[in-house]
Amino acid sequence: MADPSTGNGRLHALRKKEAALRAAIAIEKVRQQQKDDKEQARLCSIIGTVLVGNAARHPDFEMMLKSIVKSATSFTEGEKKLLRAKGWL
Repeated sequence: MADPSTGNGRLHALRKKEAALRAAIAIEKVRQQQKDDKEQARLCSIIGTVLVGNAARHPDFEMMLKSIVKSATSFTEGEKKLLRAKGWL
């Protein structure tokens, strides 16, 4: 092990701290991204619930919402199947 009183020892210790900090930053970035993703999913769920509820009460709004859904092109086959089964495609 390097002698901490020498220049090389201090550099080694600082590099070790740097590596630990980089790892901690990476972990925090992942944690923050997961939090952001969870909040986005919750937001989509809340807004979706409001829109579908409004569509159930207002036929004109339902037609408009269905046309928006039909014009979207980014659905997976499973999503398309569900939307068709529920009358949205």
